[in-house]
Amino acid sequence: MTMKKRTKKTRPPILPGNLSDPTGVDRLERGAINEFARRMKKVAKVYQSILDRIPASPAVNQRYTFDLDTTMLSMLLNNASAFVDEIIFGNSDTDFWLWSDYVKPAYQRGTAQEFASLSQQSPVYAAGQESLEQVLLSEPYRRRLSLQRARTFEEMKGLSAQVKTDMARILTDGLGRGQSPLDIAGRLTEQVGIEQRRAKRIARTEITTALRRARWDEADEAEEQYGIRTKLMHISALSPTTRRSHAARHAHLYTSEEVREWYSIGANAINCKCSQLSVLVDEDGQPINETIVEKAKKTFNTMKARGYGWAEG
Repeated sequence: MTMKKRTKKTRPPILPGNLSDPTGVDRLERGAINEFARRMKKVAKVYQSILDRIPASPAVNQRYTFDLDTTMLSMLLNNASAFVDEIIFGNSDTDFWLWSDYVKPAYQRGTAQEFASLSQQSPVYAAGQESLEQVLLSEPYRRRLSLQRARTFEEMKGLSAQVKTDMARILTDGLGRGQSPLDIAGRLTEQVGIEQRRAKRIARTEITTALRRARWDEADEAEEQYGIRTKLMHISALSPTTRRSHAARHAHLYTSEEVREWYSIGANAINCKCSQLSVLVDEDGQPINETIVEKAKKTFNTMKARGYGWAEG
């Protein structure tokens, strides 16, 4: 009877330092959200200034008559459009604020996390990628960074277009219905609140997505370049607001393609605080060092005992 050769154990991957914030980008998210709020206030002032420039006088039945020159209104809205683009993303597809100050640092941080974790697990990877700087200067990394920047730019363009459409609609609708300038201003302010919530969702989604994608990308590159077999272990924040479907994946291992596919479905990527980390596996797809999975499962059971909504059923 032949004994099956045992695979040599490796050092475990590095778990997140704060399991309630597995990606480690909570501070970046809050910074981006605050910056969006500041910029949206400027957007409100742009459309308020248009309203202020249109003379209004009370008419019958609490309606107002506006001394409205359609050519002038069209010009003012076109000017507002340019101002909003400048306010929201700066009209640059290479160095806009959300990218340079928040998303790019998140992507770099994710790469650094994966570099450290893979270096600890795999001597082959550690020998091939001698330093984080080497990774950050490599052609594959720069190519991946460009793709991430393009994605974020399209999100910002979409946000700006939606904001302009919504604010212009509120303004022109109010003028057309003869609403009082005070009522129109109130509706503009209310709409800015809606746009802020949309921007907040983008900030939380883009920054965490960038970090996660950086980890997946570096793991895929390591597999292609060095033949390292890994799977991604899902790490959920397991907080009171965690979605049940996200908590259920905690401590489970998936291929990179399975993870990417899951995040492409529905709202899985929106407002998600989960992360994934690469775990070296054998030819059967089983973790070479099982302790990391056992530790994650123990955390899951501890948090489940607190009776959060995701633990019910």
